[in-house]
Amino acid sequence: MFIISRNFLIKKLYNDKHSVQGLFEGVLNKVFNAVDEDRRMDVGPNRACAEWLLRNGASVKLVNQQEYLSDYNALPKEDCPITIIEVKAVESSISHYGFENFKGCNRISKVIFHKCNFLQNEAMQELSYLKNSLKYLQISSCPDITDNGLLYLQGLKLTTLKISNLPYVENKDTVLDTLKASLPNCNISFS
Repeated sequence: MFIISRNFLIKKLYNDKHSVQGLFEGVLNKVFNAVDEDRRMDVGPNRACAEWLLRNGASVKLVNQQEYLSDYNALPKEDCPITIIEVKAVESSISHYGFENFKGCNRISKVIFHKCNFLQNEAMQELSYLKNSLKYLQISSCPDITDNGLLYLQGLKLTTLKISNLPYVENKDTVLDTLKASLPNCNISFS
């Protein structure tokens, strides 16, 4: 049985122009981003994570590959272990509901989030699963990311952080100063 919280319904009905369509998209998004612990145990964290990302329109680069993989059906067979090293989510429907899939993916060094309309502040907090490997992060044109979401990045060990076109970041200078202080070895661009 699938249960929808009252707050979720109210938020979707209040915020979406086409409330029925928005509610439907929100429910589908939660379903497609759900973490399947049994699948993670069966195939390992990297394959389960790759499946989640590809199912939601993102691309992955695997060890020993030059190109990003964007076709779910092009994943190697299940008996062939894979390791994700980069993630490119452009106009993807990934959301924080699925970020636990990053747990155990210890080689992801680069992540790009661009035009991810379901990405919210909670997702930024969940990037802590990648804190030991993530070096490059881009967050651009993701409309629901705010000051608070960006401040969750302080615990990462980034060397490059690119932030742009986040309309709900209200105190850009304060956020930038805080990130520069907490990420002293990181090249940060914020436009």
